[in-house]
Amino acid sequence: MSRLGRARGRLQAGACPYQVDLIPPLGGFDDAVEEEIIRFLERRAGRFEVRGQIANGDAFIRYCFAHLADAEAFHAQFAPVAEKAILRKAGKP
Repeated sequence: MSRLGRARGRLQAGACPYQVDLIPPLGGFDDAVEEEIIRFLERRAGRFEVRGQIANGDAFIRYCFAHLADAEAFHAQFAPVAEKAILRKAGKP
């Protein structure tokens, strides 16, 4: 099992309503950024989910957090290195 899989743990449906959608740069995130993302998530084991999506032809990764503060911190740290980043609460456009 990957480090990310071990950190994720099991969550109840709807337990992570705060979402950060990241569209990676065209070449993807560099290794250092990916390692930072994994470290960030490992510290929040059991309080997040990760999903991949394709919307309007853009592939993006959706990071869902149980706590707004975690979502805001993730967005603040990783939005600058993404092509595009959106922070929102599930169920809201």
